[in-house]
Amino acid sequence: MDTEIREQVDLYEQVREAVRQAVSDTLARIATRDDLNTLLLQLMPTPTPDNVVRVTPPPPTSVPNSVRLTAREHEILERITAGDSNKEIARAFDLSLHTVKRHVANILTKLGVSSRVQAATWAYARH
Repeated sequence: MDTEIREQVDLYEQVREAVRQAVSDTLARIATRDDLNTLLLQLMPTPTPDNVVRVTPPPPTSVPNSVRLTAREHEILERITAGDSNKEIARAFDLSLHTVKRHVANILTKLGVSSRVQAATWAYARH
């Protein structure tokens, strides 16, 4: 096997493993392993000599190793990771919906991510 193709296959396997590890319990309940594999194959077909492309690794993320979340933000992040909606989080902690939205926005900013899924993946990867 050509070195370039071997590198693509290795990259494919690394991405596949990273995605598998990043899938939270909530997503795992929704999709079966076969569903996830099918999705991965649709997104990243197995490399062949015809479809090999050069891939430049992305720049390192700007998320610091030690993110400072408040105790409440940690609690809310746990609920986000569990798949709770803002309304469910508000009920659980007896907070207003506006307060929960503010906490979620602060969490996303502090983690340097742009979505709840990314925040949940960040939390899942560190625990």
